[in-house]
Amino acid sequence: MVNAHLQTWLIYLLFWQLPLNAEFHTFKNDSGDTVDAQLIELKEAESIVTIKLRDGRQIDASVSAFSEADQEHIQKWWAGVEAEKQLLKERARLTISAKMNRQSNRGTFDRHSRVDDKTRVFYPEVVIENGQLQTYTGNTIRVVVVAEDLSEANQKLIVSATTMKADFPKNDRTVLESDPFRLRSYAYNSGRSSRGYKYGYEYEGYIVVIKNSEGEITHTRASKSKYLTNMQVIMGCKAGEIYDDSIDRKLELTPNSYYVQ
Repeated sequence: MVNAHLQTWLIYLLFWQLPLNAEFHTFKNDSGDTVDAQLIELKEAESIVTIKLRDGRQIDASVSAFSEADQEHIQKWWAGVEAEKQLLKERARLTISAKMNRQSNRGTFDRHSRVDDKTRVFYPEVVIENGQLQTYTGNTIRVVVVAEDLSEANQKLIVSATTMKADFPKNDRTVLESDPFRLRSYAYNSGRSSRGYKYGYEYEGYIVVIKNSEGEITHTRASKSKYLTNMQVIMGCKAGEIYDDSIDRKLELTPNSYYVQ
């Protein structure tokens, strides 16, 4: 129940001589009586507010006991509290995993040599599990998929780069499907020698970057840690672009003929 003394604003508390604290606010009622207190919680359909007095006591009060201006202050403060609860932070316990869900066309062979010319179709899927008792809203998820050039090992091809929005419900999992892609590779091995040739592209790895609703990077996951050295590149790269081995620097090159869009 609401403390009866607080309804009359505990006039005797007006003369506390402790220095002002930035977290405290001077509240008034319609009669002009004032009291310094810190807001703690709004509850019971936002009709009751818990405040902390300067002597450390916490007291429940009816919101209607405050002046109109202070009632607006309380509502604005509580809206900020609720928004802060839904803002994803680095400390939030998220589990991030990725699957490529690939499908392959079978290769072709002949009697004297082994020729394997195939195209694989990939359907990337990212699963984000929120193990917290809090829902996080308005998040941005960036998913980038990297392929290896089989004839140029130090060159990496971006084959998928997708940006999505999603909320992470409490104690739940969020499944996101990013842009699918195809990769073609060609391998030739002579039946008379160990010498062989490879051309085209093969799946190399992935990068997942999560930003909260304020645009702050809170969580990252990559198949190789070296892919996380340049966040500016990861957030801005496009499918069909070629980068160095660590996805740190864009190369002014075009994909070879085995890149299938």
